[in-house]
Amino acid sequence: MNWISSIQHGVRERLLGLAAGLLGLLAADGASVAFPDFHSLASGVQQVQLLRGQRECVFTMYGAPGELETLRQLVGVMRDQKIGNGFDPGPGPGQAAKPVLDYLANVGWPLICYSGGEMQIKGGRAVFGREQELSLAAMDQAGVFTAVQLGEWGYYFHNLASNEAWWRDVYGKEFAAYKHLMKPAGLAGYDRRPSNRKECYEVIKDYFLSRQRDLLGRVISVTGHSHYEAYVAEWGARCIGLEVGENIAFTQSKLAFARGASRSWQKPWSVQVSPWFSGACTTSGPLRREGGGARGLDAGHSLSFYERMWLHSWFAGAAMVTPENSIAIFFEKAEAPWTLTAHGRKAVEVFDFMRKHERGVPYTPVAIVLDRLAGYNAYMNKPWGILEPSAGDRELRDLFDQQLFPGSDHIHSNPFPDNPEFSYLRPTPYGEIFDVLLTSAPPEVLPAYPVILLAGEIEFDVAFLGELEKALRRGSRVLIAQRHREALGAEYNRLAREGEVEVLAPWKNAATGRDAAIPNQRLQELARQYLPIEVSGDAVQYQVNRTPKGWAVELINNRGVIKKPDQPAITDPKAIARVILKPQMACQSAREWRSLRIHESVEQVEVELGPGAVEYVEFLSAER
Repeated sequence: MNWISSIQHGVRERLLGLAAGLLGLLAADGASVAFPDFHSLASGVQQVQLLRGQRECVFTMYGAPGELETLRQLVGVMRDQKIGNGFDPGPGPGQAAKPVLDYLANVGWPLICYSGGEMQIKGGRAVFGREQELSLAAMDQAGVFTAVQLGEWGYYFHNLASNEAWWRDVYGKEFAAYKHLMKPAGLAGYDRRPSNRKECYEVIKDYFLSRQRDLLGRVISVTGHSHYEAYVAEWGARCIGLEVGENIAFTQSKLAFARGASRSWQKPWSVQVSPWFSGACTTSGPLRREGGGARGLDAGHSLSFYERMWLHSWFAGAAMVTPENSIAIFFEKAEAPWTLTAHGRKAVEVFDFMRKHERGVPYTPVAIVLDRLAGYNAYMNKPWGILEPSAGDRELRDLFDQQLFPGSDHIHSNPFPDNPEFSYLRPTPYGEIFDVLLTSAPPEVLPAYPVILLAGEIEFDVAFLGELEKALRRGSRVLIAQRHREALGAEYNRLAREGEVEVLAPWKNAATGRDAAIPNQRLQELARQYLPIEVSGDAVQYQVNRTPKGWAVELINNRGVIKKPDQPAITDPKAIARVILKPQMACQSAREWRSLRIHESVEQVEVELGPGAVEYVEFLSAER
């Protein structure tokens, strides 16, 4: 599909919000429940942020040739084959790259510039200036999105800042001149051991803002082994980027953090799907040993995983989806005649599907709110990568990794030794109905959510209390723990007078032996009450989006594809998922986007998903 202009988009979404707000829907208990397009409650919160100058989700080619004629040739192939509409990454900005950048300005495709591993080092040589700015002038004048990647900086800060081997690799013969920039061992990237969360916050903020300044204020932050998405949005990143795949865990919670940050700060977000997998990497050609690991189309992650990840990132609201290393995967050779591989043909199919369907707006009625200084970092299992976790911090880990996306942590355990890829995308017991926000979210964001769940340690400052009061007055329900009630003191009574504040009953999770942020039963009740489509049957990953015509449900069967890094994928034909969908509103019909099946009777729609299959079912509202 082609996106309409941003002005038309805003008008359309406001109309959708008004229409949705008029829908009276029946909950399971028979009570009348409205399923509004919740962002319509907050006039300043946009629905889905796209990249500047774009009207659709961007599907990039990873690697733009630096030679202009080769780039022209590749752009022609991409247009003919319909295999993408952007480059991530391309060359670093500078005079030498100016002809390529000027050409891409005429093409109108977004570009992410890459400048090597030194991009992560504060005080090093990666400092851009007038030359780099001028090289991007044509892109700016054409209104085409550009950004400079600051990649995996959270992993650098906490793991590589004291790794001499990595520094020697980056600086080579000049290592001695720059080794003073290395951080002391054992301090997770800090110059000295920080004493509290505020100090950690200020150190990492200073690091990020310094790199932002040196990279022309154009940073796309790409983090994998961290959950710092909410912070980079607040600190001014041009785009909130995620790396997934690779050996990175916590895929779905990272998406929830990025989407919440995007909606809070009105920044686009992106997903880069890495082909690396425990030393193996997907490339073109047959499976082989090369470079110390496995290479070839059957190395690294499975094609099924790539397809599921590309599609889910798009449906979840990403502005850009980047298949990493795609120039070396999608073609048998990265040169004429540019013959597509099986992965390249699948990319054509996926991109065509994205463009032909209106994905709508991800409907996530529950905002999980963390303290602005929480510094959630599941990879390090310590706040800000270094502090000892409190009971509230462990509660957050358990919420994301044991309750919402169980089985997603392969960093600290080995949940699926027979199928290590199975932890990357997980069935969702309550659906993908959550955005993660911080207490520092701007005004008008919290009132956009029907349910606000406070989790972890919370500091109730005046600004946050004011936004909670506003949300309560506008009908949001606020869920808090007993310790939050105690921390509020006299403010609790004032909040309770404004609306529905629910103090959750204590509940110990048998899987962890610890007190949980919210009982599983309460999560089930929220899903039943607030989702317009009831999803039951076999365990699948699912998400609901509001579309101009009704509601679309994404169903993903993550079972049945067994993949180890250095072996071909094995498909289990018996791993069939049977799902039942029951709309909670009056519908005309339902249609499956991929199979093209039409359901005239919609009281109960049954969908069968093969191993690794993805299907979308759109319910057309009767009130249209």
